[in-house]
Amino acid sequence: MKAAWRWGALAAVLLLVFGVTSGLAQGQIKNPDTVIVATIGDLETLDPAWHYDTASATAIMNIYDSLIFYDREKIDQFVPALATKWTISPDGKTYTFTIRKGVKFHEGGDLSPEDVAYSLQRGLLQDRSGGPQWVLLDPILGVSSIDELAKEVGDVKACEMVKEAISVQGDNVVIKLKIPFAPMLQILAGTWGSVLDKEWMIAQGDWDGKCDNWRKWHDPEAEKSTIFNKANGTGPYKLEKWTPNEEIRFVRNDNYWRGRADCAQVYDPKDCWGLAKVQRAVIKVVPEWGTRLATFQAGDADIIAVPRAFVAQMDPLVKEGKARMYKDLPTNTAQDAFFNFKVEEKSPFVPLLGRDKKPDLFSDIHMRKAFNYCLDTDTYIKEAWLGEAKRRRGPIPSGLLGYNPEQPVYEFSLEKCEAELKAAWDGKAWEQGFQVTLTYNTGNVQRKIAAELLEKNLESFNAKRGRAPSININVLDMPWPSYLKALDDEQLAVFWIGWLEDYHHPHNWVQPYMQSRGAFAGFQQFEVIKDVEFKPTYATFLPAKKYANLQEMFDDLIEKALLETNIKNQEKIYFDLQKLAIDWAIDIFQAELLGRHYEQRWLAGWFNNPAYPGEYFFWFWKGQAETKSLKANETFEINVPAGQTIWLYNAGPGKVTATVDGEKLELEPQKGHLSRSKPSAFKVSVTAAADANVEYAIK
Repeated sequence: MKAAWRWGALAAVLLLVFGVTSGLAQGQIKNPDTVIVATIGDLETLDPAWHYDTASATAIMNIYDSLIFYDREKIDQFVPALATKWTISPDGKTYTFTIRKGVKFHEGGDLSPEDVAYSLQRGLLQDRSGGPQWVLLDPILGVSSIDELAKEVGDVKACEMVKEAISVQGDNVVIKLKIPFAPMLQILAGTWGSVLDKEWMIAQGDWDGKCDNWRKWHDPEAEKSTIFNKANGTGPYKLEKWTPNEEIRFVRNDNYWRGRADCAQVYDPKDCWGLAKVQRAVIKVVPEWGTRLATFQAGDADIIAVPRAFVAQMDPLVKEGKARMYKDLPTNTAQDAFFNFKVEEKSPFVPLLGRDKKPDLFSDIHMRKAFNYCLDTDTYIKEAWLGEAKRRRGPIPSGLLGYNPEQPVYEFSLEKCEAELKAAWDGKAWEQGFQVTLTYNTGNVQRKIAAELLEKNLESFNAKRGRAPSININVLDMPWPSYLKALDDEQLAVFWIGWLEDYHHPHNWVQPYMQSRGAFAGFQQFEVIKDVEFKPTYATFLPAKKYANLQEMFDDLIEKALLETNIKNQEKIYFDLQKLAIDWAIDIFQAELLGRHYEQRWLAGWFNNPAYPGEYFFWFWKGQAETKSLKANETFEINVPAGQTIWLYNAGPGKVTATVDGEKLELEPQKGHLSRSKPSAFKVSVTAAADANVEYAIK
């Protein structure tokens, strides 16, 4: 999930004048060799195999390298990283990676093919509950969990099969797939493909690579992972210090292999990007909006998380040239609310029906439909996202195979909500009342808005009911790590969370949302719904079939879709899965997001890759950029010296077209940006369709 662009101080040969648009002199830039991000929540772990949240992934992406990496902003094109080259067999089932020589880990160890194989093998065997390893287990071994395989063949044999599938052959690491899987390179570019130092890991007390003892390190709690708060990668930054719930600090890796003095002599010059441009990076946890804003205004944060509810407070800063904004950015991200069909009985958030505990309150479809009808999703999108989002129609987002634009959804209706409540639990939900806690992570204003809208509408029925106990909806925010732990422990009844795709394929949406080992579905207990029947609406080539429970039906159809080789038939199965998710009201599907990004005007190098979990500090630099004002149809050219990088941003109001080596890029106002570098000198031509201001910098 990634890509990248850079920008930097303009070359003196271009005779550029710094500070034209920002009004800030070079000497006024705060913390000139440190990039500081003020965000909402903390990371959960530093273990690449364990993590499955964007905060952790952001830290890991900066510390570690994978075999390949995203080609700047492109999510489906890749450049060499720890592999210098790779091949894919004609049948699409064997991937061979040649491992780069001369790479050092932060603690001084030398990279070897054994490190790569060990890292991937360790992840598959660790396979913590609710973690990311299913994305590799699915295509490599044809299972969604290592326990599934071990149950069938035994622990030792399962480990041996992992080693057979991921093996070292000379200077190469060979990965054999169970089935051909087009998104495999996207998966390996992700942070779960991070490479560890095998010898160092063993010295820390982690898995020693043997097949008779891997269970000792299988499915640990976050803090029990050997490298929960340690890191030793090969990436552009080293871990300096992580203070949970406060900040994580990184320091530049001055021995980074891309920045070796002899890099262009020992490697392909295109792989030699140099060292990171800033010495340090810091991610600060600042959950309270007012404090984050004050930090930004004081210049003590370079990038700030801005909930849509507060963008009006940023608009004056943007207009006054004190902040830079990017908007309408594709994110490959969704925000939804999820039902737990049977909450853990010891949970402090067990729902009540009347005055009695009812862990399975949401196993009644009428309860789930009522909550769907009672959430005014259109108002939520308008208020929480300023309309910069699309209404969801099930787990699969627009633009992907299997998305059905005609799929009906639950439109807001208090009348229908009331009718469903009166039908829930044979009328008891309406007659006796109920209590439910709606949860979201601290600082996430958008999720708070959705939860409070739902709270308001559900509790509005109390006046009409005129009896006690009432319908009581509690809205609770929790710190991010605590929130995820409660989710993992199946304690949450209704919870808001987002999904950033791991790879661009419908399987990466139906699996987390509907499959038994899914990141969300795995904690929703779909199996409590017994004796269900599938009758195809679209995939009529499949027979009607009865299943023991709802989860079994979902799992079977997801597998059928994944293995289907006829693309039209595959689409029809996904159509049916999309319809089933709505018909069974498994979630409250809400919004596909368009993103915004705010930063200081002195920051250079940020660009949008929807696959990045967060900031990749390697590209960043601090300094003032030049601004060129263009009239309609005016063109200007920029000469970029050999080995330098150009960053360019269209500040608007008009659209511009940038041409680099014949490639034309349409840059929308306050959205369009590019970053390009080459070993040889090159030229960028910029033409304005209407009056526009273009910011650019070179380093």
